[in-house]
Amino acid sequence: MKVFSIDTSSPRVVACYFDEEKKIMVDLDTKAKHGIQVSQVVEKMKEVDFGNLDVIGIGIGPGGLTGLRVGISFSLGLGIGKKFVQISSLKLIAMNALTFNGYIGVVRKAREGYLYAGLYHSETGKLRTIVEPFIESIDVVREKFKGVVSNKPALILGDGAENFKDISIVLEEPKRSEYNLPSARNLYLLTLEEISSNNFVDALHIEPLYLQKSIAELNFEKKQKQIHQLQEK
Repeated sequence: MKVFSIDTSSPRVVACYFDEEKKIMVDLDTKAKHGIQVSQVVEKMKEVDFGNLDVIGIGIGPGGLTGLRVGISFSLGLGIGKKFVQISSLKLIAMNALTFNGYIGVVRKAREGYLYAGLYHSETGKLRTIVEPFIESIDVVREKFKGVVSNKPALILGDGAENFKDISIVLEEPKRSEYNLPSARNLYLLTLEEISSNNFVDALHIEPLYLQKSIAELNFEKKQKQIHQLQEK
């Protein structure tokens, strides 16, 4: 089976390819635009026949809207008529702490004052989803996490973790920075897990976790509201 998987939800683009004979892992921190980084992934995987894939894994977010759309569009372009598996981008980060026995929260900055969040529990090397990914204000996320975690061991990851120091074990650098980002190795593991569970979808049923409207959509709605108010006067 020839499998390619990619996640473009964060500044670090991660991708993997594997078949019966080889594995290729790519972690990119080039700070370039996501479209350029996807091209760099293809360059680093020049030995891969992208036209002959059996399964394609897609990081579906939540995360940066532009980056997500780049990765999803690229993957869909590869996979007409192919099988897909969907990878939660928050669970991908939670996998960094798989050896931690306890709750693992992942919080990533969304629009100002808001966080993308998901809560997981790790025990004996297995990761279980406790709270599915959602978007809410920082205070609401804190209350939701505290209500579930109570006084039990918890580790909060992601670029919004500074808001949770009172309920989280604090990691020291450089582990903290590395744990806040996805990795190709964990993408490989989650892709394998989805394939083993037969969680396949076709191209028409990919469901990205955008969770919030883009700035362009918000600006459009704001203008429409202003026009409507003027018309009522």
